[in-house]
Amino acid sequence: MAKLMTLGTNLSYSDLASKQFIKQLNLDATIYFEPSIDSAFHALNNAKYLVLPIENAIDGYIQRTLDLLYKHNFYITHVLELPVDFSLVSDETSLNDIDTIYVQFKAKNQCLDFLSQIPHVKFITTDSNTESLHLHLNNTKRTAAIIPKHLIDKDFLLTIHNIHDQMLNHTRFALIEKNYQKPSTNKPLKALLSIKPKKDEVGLLYNLLNHFKTLDINLSSIISRPRMEKLSPYHFFLEIDTSILQFDNLMNKLESENALDIKILGVY
Repeated sequence: MAKLMTLGTNLSYSDLASKQFIKQLNLDATIYFEPSIDSAFHALNNAKYLVLPIENAIDGYIQRTLDLLYKHNFYITHVLELPVDFSLVSDETSLNDIDTIYVQFKAKNQCLDFLSQIPHVKFITTDSNTESLHLHLNNTKRTAAIIPKHLIDKDFLLTIHNIHDQMLNHTRFALIEKNYQKPSTNKPLKALLSIKPKKDEVGLLYNLLNHFKTLDINLSSIISRPRMEKLSPYHFFLEIDTSILQFDNLMNKLESENALDIKILGVY
């Protein structure tokens, strides 16, 4: 049975997404957990699959996931979305009695409106929602945790539900594999690319985007990242809506330009 690596522990959002991938794709795989995105990427060297969050509806792309996809020769092969909601739990009876809140770093950014109402509190960021809960349970005096609602399995003295900034909150998860797989389908697809200009020059971005317009490809997202090597220019992450034919035509055009380094991070 193949190993599937993901974040957190049992019942984390990453765990729920992993179970959905296994069911939908009929994967013969067992789930193993890692405490951080970095350690999960490292663990894929000795596993077949990796499931990680790539984008949240409120907080945007998970940049560490994208950066490590760029660094390693791994690829997104499938994606799915899960609805996400957060609650604050504590064994204190009032927010005024709380000094410290344990919160996963992306969860915090999804609950900023609520958290701005309690500026006196110190936040300790964690790598996973389950870690936030465990830290609170091991140190309940004047502390609280922000966790997904489905992790609440006991009665706390204080529970505040739906504290995320937007009610229609969801996170997109990616199934990541070590081998590039181009789907053989006529259905609409998405693709994630990294494009790095070899030198900075006037009109470079304009000329790059013109290829997408010419081929009638919708550019759903573009992210500029700073230099990763001292002598290299900035690079872009681009996610596109495409078809197999459009994608092949785009790659032919981009690869014909010597001014660009192109890396496919996934087609799904």
